[in-house]
Amino acid sequence: MRKRLITLMLVLALVMGTVYTGAPVGVSAANEETQEQMTDVLLKIKTKLELPDEFTEFRYNYNNYGEKATWYLNWTTADSAKTVTVNCDDEAHIMNMSSYENTQMSGVPDKTAEEMAPAAEALLVRLFPEAKGHVVLKSTNYQYYRAAYRFLYRRIENNIEMPDNYIAIMIGYKDGNLISADANWNYTAAIPSADKLIGADAAKSKIGKKLEMVPRYYVGYDEDGNEKVFLAYSPSMSYIAADAKSGKIYTKKNYWGEDPEYGSKEAYDEDAVNTADNGRGYEAKLSDAEIKRIAELQNLISSDDAVKLIKANKYLLVDENINSVTANLNEYKDRYTWVITMRDNRPEDYEKGDYYRAYARATVDASTGKLLSYSASTKGMYYYSDQEIEGIKFNYSKKQCRNIFEEFVKSFESERFAKVQLSADNADMQYTDDMGRNYIFSYGYNYTRYNDGIPFASNGINGSVDRITGKVYYYNMNWTDAEVPSAKGIIGEAKAFDAYMGYEGFDLVYEIVNKYENTGSIYGYGNEQTVRLVYRTAISPAFVDAFTGKQLNYNGEEYEVVRTDYQYNDIAGTKYEKAIRILAGMGVGLPGESFEPSKKITAEELGQLIMKMPVIGYREDLFVGDKALSRQEAAKLIVTAMGLSTVAKLDIYKLSYKDAKDVAKGYEGYVAIAGAMGLIGSKTDKKFKPKTGLTRGEAAQMLLNAANVISSAE
Repeated sequence: MRKRLITLMLVLALVMGTVYTGAPVGVSAANEETQEQMTDVLLKIKTKLELPDEFTEFRYNYNNYGEKATWYLNWTTADSAKTVTVNCDDEAHIMNMSSYENTQMSGVPDKTAEEMAPAAEALLVRLFPEAKGHVVLKSTNYQYYRAAYRFLYRRIENNIEMPDNYIAIMIGYKDGNLISADANWNYTAAIPSADKLIGADAAKSKIGKKLEMVPRYYVGYDEDGNEKVFLAYSPSMSYIAADAKSGKIYTKKNYWGEDPEYGSKEAYDEDAVNTADNGRGYEAKLSDAEIKRIAELQNLISSDDAVKLIKANKYLLVDENINSVTANLNEYKDRYTWVITMRDNRPEDYEKGDYYRAYARATVDASTGKLLSYSASTKGMYYYSDQEIEGIKFNYSKKQCRNIFEEFVKSFESERFAKVQLSADNADMQYTDDMGRNYIFSYGYNYTRYNDGIPFASNGINGSVDRITGKVYYYNMNWTDAEVPSAKGIIGEAKAFDAYMGYEGFDLVYEIVNKYENTGSIYGYGNEQTVRLVYRTAISPAFVDAFTGKQLNYNGEEYEVVRTDYQYNDIAGTKYEKAIRILAGMGVGLPGESFEPSKKITAEELGQLIMKMPVIGYREDLFVGDKALSRQEAAKLIVTAMGLSTVAKLDIYKLSYKDAKDVAKGYEGYVAIAGAMGLIGSKTDKKFKPKTGLTRGEAAQMLLNAANVISSAE
């Protein structure tokens, strides 16, 4: 009993914001088991961290949330200059930790990610000993504002990845010190063996029997931001996997309570369905653009007229007590709309139970007066007294409400309504009282746009009708006027499926499965985790061009993988290897497996590198052209990108290079600055070689030099 009381006190203290200071101050001395547990956790964590004695201040919080207890541990130096924080479970497994030193600064690496990798791995093994031999390095990211590299490791079992489990280690590249660590790791779930697998082909076949590739029209945007429509196949399910041994099909990864799919060991039924003169001499004048906008207003209806149109519409639910109206005129791409907000601003009378106050919002085309959207409140069940509820009369059926809504839409959008089909009709607002009686106050209707028999993913009409009044209280239409391509000549579902399954993202993996259940305790819900071995689709984006079978992005363009982990096969042993590798670790590189360090670089290629640099400014208009850059041209570009163009144009420079006469007029200042800063070549070079082409390797070193100059000045 005492133990339970102390645990509850700790939990309440955490919730109320109490921080326990010092080793177990505030914990009963009689609670020896909790003290022993804390001692055990502290010793294990300090052993992993190897904390110096300078961390003399300590605080902690303990959280016993449900079945999972966690510790928050915080150490600081006496002057608060350094801090280390750890969150761990009651077995001293680190979930996340971070260290902070107020002298930390951003900067550019002087070591490659490869050079720092052994230090990161050593820290991983020390902090997470259970992960040794069970991880693979997946990626390395450069963290400029922490002067660090972040190494991301993925869990592997039996040479198979477990994507849900990972460990991330961040270390400073100046000193190799640990900055942070994060882990998502299941220490208890059993790992299935990897023998007797059905194979990828069999898994694809089984998935193919359940997964449909559905053709749909999608709305994307072109380079100018204009809407465009594209036709693509996409999978009918966002998740599907096949058990790697039995072939059982899973359509869920997270479950709630009892679920046949979760618990059954039987083969899955593959035929089942899931689914705007100032007195100081300044004369203000209107610009041509302003005059144009003013002229446009002559053709717009007034806000009063817009409100009248709404109130006069016999189909719309407009509460009789509405007594306040505000209107805003908006313009987007030469289209004007009135946004009308209407409210009942009468004071509430809670003593009489009179506190329901209606509101409504409408969008009206200011040129045509056409209603674009409408949303009004309804008096829901919670505003009725018990006696009033008994007297509620629902005057309209589901079918009658649908007829009312369709008649309403056809009255002003008949042409578009002819292109939609009803896709869903459900109870929109419903309540269940204490007696278990169900009250359906309204029905909602969704209509999907079709073209050539194929639906749109996001175009259509939807709305809701109140069953008591028979009035429309919600209406919205999402419709693009962009050209819609014909569906003639699409490849068909079978070919779309084959193309889809060929994209990157269909893999054999161990995955964590969550089963949530109401525990009946004050802590809410429990979570049981298991591991299963599956062939699963994690393909993104999941769009298949309906005509070519190519993978598309969300704007209907051919999808291209953007590289961030640059690996090259031709830089080992070269003069600029380290510079190239450091840039690669920063996510800066050129496409392809070869860097070609001796090849002359173009302005466009230099721009590709600079646009990824965190400290050098990129301007699209500067880096244009596919001709090789000379060293003086490169000097001008990099000095301009660094924001020093104004200084470079001053007539104050005298070049000391032996080939200064070869520097073209207008380039002197840029060459002088680039040379003085050591951006190109060495500060002690006797010649600049202004007209010689700059190689890719030299460009890499130039960018690294520039970044270091900028970082040093910060």
